Amino acid sequence: MFVCPNCGTQTDGKFCPKCGTATVAQVQPVSYAAPAPAVQPRAITKEDLPDQYKPLSAWAYWGLSILYTVPIVGFVFLIINSFNSSNINRRSFTRSYWINTIIAVTIIIILIAIVGFAGLADRISELVKSLKIY
Repeated sequence: MFVCPNCGTQTDGKFCPKCGTATVAQVQPVSYAAPAPAVQPRAITKEDLPDQYKPLSAWAYWGLSILYTVPIVGFVFLIINSFNSSNINRRSFTRSYWINTIIAVTIIIILIAIVGFAGLADRISELVKSLKIY
């Protein structure tokens, strides 16, 4: 779009149709939007988290460890909390407690077997000596 500098007529041609003066290209004003204010990130607190993801305190871990060592009641809670998804942190801790228990029981069984076989070997050697078979 062109504008006549003499009379101000707007036209598409290079000369004004009213007065014949050479037109100049009309400069469109550029509007710049003001930049949006920067949003400051906010730290996430445990109050912002849903109950399913809230962290457990050190006392909660300690209390659960004590609870799981109680013979029958602890075993029941251990099973319940292993499958309960109301708090993922508690469920993960309970599952790790299961893994530790399985490892400990396996080691104890292996040690009992070794001690048992060692005792059995002593009895066999005593039996062989008593039979005087050389």
